[in-house]
Amino acid sequence: MNKRILIAEDEEDMRKILSLHLNSKGYEVLEAKDGIEAVDRAKQNIDLILLDIMMPGMDGLQVCKKIRSQVACPIIFISAASNDMNKMKAFSLGGDDFISKPFSLKELMYKIEALFKMKERLLQNYEENKRQRMIIDDLLVDISSREMMYNKQVIPFTKKEFDLLVLLLSSPKQIFTKDQIYESISGIDGQGDANSVVEHIKNVRSKLSSAGFPDNHLQTVWGIGYQWNNR
Repeated sequence: MNKRILIAEDEEDMRKILSLHLNSKGYEVLEAKDGIEAVDRAKQNIDLILLDIMMPGMDGLQVCKKIRSQVACPIIFISAASNDMNKMKAFSLGGDDFISKPFSLKELMYKIEALFKMKERLLQNYEENKRQRMIIDDLLVDISSREMMYNKQVIPFTKKEFDLLVLLLSSPKQIFTKDQIYESISGIDGQGDANSVVEHIKNVRSKLSSAGFPDNHLQTVWGIGYQWNNR
């Protein structure tokens, strides 16, 4: 789906030039000829707003202030009134960039594309952080630092204990045999045997209990293996 850009500009010729150029670059364009219309159009799942400062009814600064709490998309102010005071107000109200009239379409496209790339990086980082940090049954699991916390207290698991617990947490209610667990935490070339899993399970339970975590999640399935049972 093409990204949607709202052009809030009272000069019709400028609005049409911008609209045609953005359409040619594959963007879907909505237009607003004054501040009141801009506030209304900003509710329509907009990906970026080009917002003129000097508009009738409600100027761009007022528009930004009014919509910023509901609209998270990037906002680029465009204005001939490019004094430092206007720029400071624009950024303080939630603007992401400022371009002074007259400007080249090439410069504008550079700013638009740069903001979209920045937004994509932020989303990627957010998704990556979600994958690296999970909260499962009140346990905070940080994969990157290999730490597990309960009630803001780090539980001092060894490497194998941490890997064992992450394995069970990743597939709640799935039953893992001792052989499957041993191969996962030690590798097929690991030294020892699957019976060492029993000791690891015992240690994990003890450390969870010492941290105050309920002990009814890590369950033994007699004759088969172990599973993590959610509440």
